[in-house]
Amino acid sequence: MLEQDVFQVNHRHVVFTIDEGLREVFLLHRAKLLKPFMDEAVRVIKEYFEKKHKVKPGIIVGLHTLGSRINFNQDVYMLVTMGGMKRNGEWKTYEYIPFEMLIKQWQTVVLKLIRGKLDG
Repeated sequence: MLEQDVFQVNHRHVVFTIDEGLREVFLLHRAKLLKPFMDEAVRVIKEYFEKKHKVKPGIIVGLHTLGSRINFNQDVYMLVTMGGMKRNGEWKTYEYIPFEMLIKQWQTVVLKLIRGKLDG
């Protein structure tokens, strides 16, 4: 059974999005920005848990572009395990994800992503 083949762990639903004022930029430059947008969201989560807890978290990620051209809105949806693998293969749980801090990091990452992909 699948239940026996996977860890049964708690998880959190994490959504990273962008400010409404930047949506047009992403709409116009989808090919350059959307994949890196998703990759950077995963990187923010992974780096936090690798530095803070010394583990690799489990992450399932999906990019959702809501609406039509008129109301294009992109979000990165993630399921993030409330624990992760230590280097020795041991599972370590944790109880808290610092959303406020990660949101601030995410805002900086998005602006750097836009500058990096569109400058030049």
